[in-house]
Amino acid sequence: MIYLLREEEPLDAVVFSDTGAELPESYRYLSVAEKFLKEHDVPFHIVRSNNGTLYDTCVRRRVIPSQVWRWSTRDYKITPIYRYYRSFGCHICQYIGIAYDELERMKDSRADYVSNLYPLVDAKIDRRGCENIIREEGLPLPVKSGCFFCPFNTVQRWSWLYANHPELYRKAMLLEENSKHFPKQHLAAPTLKGLAKSFKRGEKLTVLTQEYPPCGGECMT
Repeated sequence: MIYLLREEEPLDAVVFSDTGAELPESYRYLSVAEKFLKEHDVPFHIVRSNNGTLYDTCVRRRVIPSQVWRWSTRDYKITPIYRYYRSFGCHICQYIGIAYDELERMKDSRADYVSNLYPLVDAKIDRRGCENIIREEGLPLPVKSGCFFCPFNTVQRWSWLYANHPELYRKAMLLEENSKHFPKQHLAAPTLKGLAKSFKRGEKLTVLTQEYPPCGGECMT
């Protein structure tokens, strides 16, 4: 959003879809974004699913978000955002903040009334370049967004969550064990309880898991 305003690109609004399960650091950063946009007269909108929080839905269904089917991204990011778009009754050009070194995450919109634009990729701005733009504006760097129990979390991110937000790590662990697919879903990877024991002992872990491409820009940027 800083880059778009700096380059005087058209920017009518910024939209954030709240799953109810973001990191506390991400929620705190919303006020930073809102203040910055207000200074530039750009509206900032928060949208949500009509089905409650993602965590509560997972508890109720006894599942965890799927790396394969990605229903959580569809139902808790894309659907609320596109519902907001439809309220305008016109074609929408949607900027997605994927950096140049993540260009494999680019994809076309599946809705005929939405076009995806990737200004950072077009300008060949990588993640480090994004950080420089934020620093130049005098804003703090945000943490990487994403739900605290995201199935794409790396061991390093789980370790960070365990150290910095133990209560959220425990919630993620309970959610995993509540799944109707547990423990067979984790035959090729350690459970969060197993990881917690390793983190507590200070072990350095190298975990091999099946690789999936990360979620789209609507979910994690």
